[in-house]
Amino acid sequence: MARQESRRLAPDGRSRALAQDTLRLARAGAAVAAELARRIRRYAWPPTTGHRNRGYLRDRLVALPLLALVAFGALGWAYTGARDDSAYLREQAAPALVDLADARASLLIAQSEAERNLADGRAAELSGLSERYRTRVARATQSLNQVTRSGALTVAEEQKLRVVSALVVDYTGWIGRAQGHATDPVLREAGLATARSMLCTRTSAASRENPYPACPAETGVGATSIVDRVTGLEAGLRGRFADRAAWGAGAITATVVAALAFVLLAVGLWRTLSFLRRRFRIRLSIPLAAAALTLLAVPFLAADALLALHAQRETVPVADALAEQTSPKTETAAEERPFAGPDPRAIETLQARIDDGLSDGRLTFLDGVAPFVLPAGLATAALIAGTLHAYRREYLVVTRPGALS
Repeated sequence: MARQESRRLAPDGRSRALAQDTLRLARAGAAVAAELARRIRRYAWPPTTGHRNRGYLRDRLVALPLLALVAFGALGWAYTGARDDSAYLREQAAPALVDLADARASLLIAQSEAERNLADGRAAELSGLSERYRTRVARATQSLNQVTRSGALTVAEEQKLRVVSALVVDYTGWIGRAQGHATDPVLREAGLATARSMLCTRTSAASRENPYPACPAETGVGATSIVDRVTGLEAGLRGRFADRAAWGAGAITATVVAALAFVLLAVGLWRTLSFLRRRFRIRLSIPLAAAALTLLAVPFLAADALLALHAQRETVPVADALAEQTSPKTETAAEERPFAGPDPRAIETLQARIDDGLSDGRLTFLDGVAPFVLPAGLATAALIAGTLHAYRREYLVVTRPGALS
């Protein structure tokens, strides 16, 4: 019985020992954090009373330039990232999504036009396919080429896009064969069926009641048609669009660090100017005041970054609409009735919304400023360090060795 009782108590003893060890570690960690906070506070704003002038200036000579480097470095990294993301979305990702949507819709319109023209038999053989068919095929080819040059795709996606371009060439070849046998219903339908299968995995012929039949995209190993591959490229690009539109953990951390460092730097500069006015009778240190003026740019940079982030988030649903809501029927209606007003689901309308949103989501007078944020921080740190070093050296020269302030 005693042995069984000790076995039951042993786990409880181990739990108590583990709890005590955890408590000791927590206390040690709290003590380390408190000491670190005390040291940071001492360097950020030490009391100006009861301190030697020499020691106070030495602390300021270390703390303020270091805070300037941390603040401007973190701000420059986060701000440059926000600006780069906006530029990528505006100049690369959004145009590529527009071109992919336009290529997909143009090919489906061209297929409908080809089937309607070839249904006329000999008339199609003599006069050829309609102008809309030729225009849409050329437009799809041009859009795919523009996606290749956009720089928004990865190397693997560029290879897939080249495959799509080659399939488009083969697709037009089969449409040409069907046109060559326009008077033979069997050969004509065979050519159209092959072209249709190259365009859509689940094929269905167009009709007068439904000139633009649904062409749902397949995924996985069965995604072999042109629309399947274009839809896959759109999905990958939309994922990167959403990722770039949201700030990651690194950007958030840099923003928090920059905000804390700027608060400490501003308070440190103010207290240093007050110290110099009381102890050294320097009413205003021009170099330190000039260094403080650089802080006036921080609110503008922060506002610009917040505008960019808001604009990026607002354009994510619009980018999704390019792949999910556009259709050949909408594009044909917009082409046939240009003065009927913009259709909210038309590619041109969605493109304008993205362009306007990303263009308005920034302060234009700050264009090109991002690369200079870190150099401005280096210059500020150097100015502060040089000024405080000069004050300290002058003080050591005019005082007796070992004298107190």
